Amino acid sequence: MSDRGVFLAAFLTLVLVVAGAFAVPQFFVYELVTSTIFVVIAVMVFFGEDKFPYMLGIVAPIVWFVFTFLTGEFAGDISALTRFLSGKPSGPFETPLPGFAVLTGLALVLLSMRAWRKQITEKFLGKTFASATAVSVVWVAILFWRFHQFSTGVQPH
Repeated sequence: MSDRGVFLAAFLTLVLVVAGAFAVPQFFVYELVTSTIFVVIAVMVFFGEDKFPYMLGIVAPIVWFVFTFLTGEFAGDISALTRFLSGKPSGPFETPLPGFAVLTGLALVLLSMRAWRKQITEKFLGKTFASATAVSVVWVAILFWRFHQFSTGVQPH
């Protein structure tokens, strides 16, 4: 395993996103699609890869944060988390798990940056950055497609 901190942050984010899928079943498929990138990062780090999963651990959560911010999901996740931490009641479709997933996603970014600086000699803005950005954009495009289907009520066959 390359870096235990990166693995732990990716795995914990994965667990929180999947737990959120079970907590609010209406978002189940969307949350499972969201968790796929964290599975990829955790598995690649577990099997000893270092360059690509570290860069993916930096880029993917940031792209995810931008996407959730633009769709309004980010503010809802953070407000549900703050209501939970302050002991206030939450709505029936609210859980603090996505808010905790955002925090562990942020930890993943920071730990991946630290691991990149410690272990990788390649330039930051190189081929690995371009590949990780392309994968992250495709992942978010799939998320947007699922989000759009969910928000318009169109169910895939």
